Amino acid sequence: MSDLPPPPPNMSPPPGYVPYGGGFNAPMGGFRRVGTLGKWLVGLVGVNLVAQAALVLVQFSLKTAAKDFLANGDISQFDTKLAAYVGVGLVVTLIGVAQLVLLCIWTWRMAKNAESLGRQPLRFRPGTTIAINILGGCTLGIMPFLMWRELWQASDPEVAAGDPNWKRNVFSPLIAVHLALTLAAVAAGLAMGVGGLSPVRSNGTRDDIAKNITDKLTFVGLTGALSIAASVVFLLLVREFTARHTSATGEA
Repeated sequence: MSDLPPPPPNMSPPPGYVPYGGGFNAPMGGFRRVGTLGKWLVGLVGVNLVAQAALVLVQFSLKTAAKDFLANGDISQFDTKLAAYVGVGLVVTLIGVAQLVLLCIWTWRMAKNAESLGRQPLRFRPGTTIAINILGGCTLGIMPFLMWRELWQASDPEVAAGDPNWKRNVFSPLIAVHLALTLAAVAAGLAMGVGGLSPVRSNGTRDDIAKNITDKLTFVGLTGALSIAASVVFLLLVREFTARHTSATGEA
């Protein structure tokens, strides 16, 4: 029995070793959870869609009231519709703020997870994603498009952690469709001389407001419809993103 060979040395992997397939078997302690946030974000985008659709409907009822006011001086109906329009617009704004906060947290966590997966070089780091979510509209959606494209590639569950070729993969066509709809909404507003979704301004007389509404509200409705379509695409994109990213990190 004394002639038996010695036991093999310790075969445990070295520190920092990540098995092929990366996130599949990685412990969740190293990743930020995004699944629940993604579900909440989908729900919030859905609520925002309903609110935006309600705003468009109220806009057209306001246009009718504005025409009646200009024709026969019906102030009561016009003021009632205007108050409803402003109220729904405020709800849409509040929902949008809540959606933005949740979106910032969600993308920040995905970017942090991308770092943990060894996705280097990473152009859009966690802090950068927050700035892009807040200021991306100033770039007509171009910077958000680039950010979503990189995060999509970084979330590929088929790419091993630390694989330098992770950026060679294609990205979801929904990202490009969302950019196209966003640009179309902006172009529609600018082409018709509309600075956003609302033709109502706080300054000016009641007559000025009514004339502005009757002249521009149809075009604002077109802009709103394109914005709603972009939100529908974004809702689908968030669902796909959440499923893809949780698969990459092994989140249950």
